[in-house]
Amino acid sequence: MTQPKSELSNAHKPAAQPYPLIAFKIAGIAISSMLLAILLVRIVIALAAGTSPWPVFPALLVGYLFADLISGTVHWFCDTFFDDDTPIIGSIIIQPFRDHHVHPQRITSYRFIEQDTTNFFIMLLPLAVAFWMGEPRPGSIGTLFSCCLLLGLATGSFGTNLFHKWAHEPKPPVVVSWLQRSGLILGPERHQHHHSDYSRGFCVTSGWMNPVLDALGFFPRLERVVRFFQP
Repeated sequence: MTQPKSELSNAHKPAAQPYPLIAFKIAGIAISSMLLAILLVRIVIALAAGTSPWPVFPALLVGYLFADLISGTVHWFCDTFFDDDTPIIGSIIIQPFRDHHVHPQRITSYRFIEQDTTNFFIMLLPLAVAFWMGEPRPGSIGTLFSCCLLLGLATGSFGTNLFHKWAHEPKPPVVVSWLQRSGLILGPERHQHHHSDYSRGFCVTSGWMNPVLDALGFFPRLERVVRFFQP
């Protein structure tokens, strides 16, 4: 997973982003994080009010797995369709994914505010809807399950790009190394499956979905379906 020092020393540094854009990103992160914190507090209140806790772990797991699946689907799509010069999305979305295959260590040179903010904005709408719906009613198993599922999804989504970057870090922080070894987040060994074969191992949140999807040939089958319906 590591590259020669000469390549790392010449790693591409992204251009400094304008202050208004940085401020906009910070605002998005702050709002999403606040909504996530409110959701967590409401779950705790519902449990304290006597709601059965049995849906909590299954819902968190399903949400986290769904975040992993979404990360793999987006990764697969951007690796498979369109080109670097496709209008609008080419340079913004497609090119970074393709460049990552050529220069996998460049991701470690990006700051959090430059790379890891997109999913905070994507999750704004579902978190805002959950906030608008109010606290789960005491005893409402279905509502508690939905809230915990969203909590797992948002947590995984917020961390996806950061987990991916850490999987390329030669010496990640101690806590990160423990999370990787425990399998809770994507680790370098698990992610190496993708960089040794770009037709598999697309999921980059935890990588838990990769063995199942690869065994089923999910993304190659999905590609055939999409290309069948292409004009």
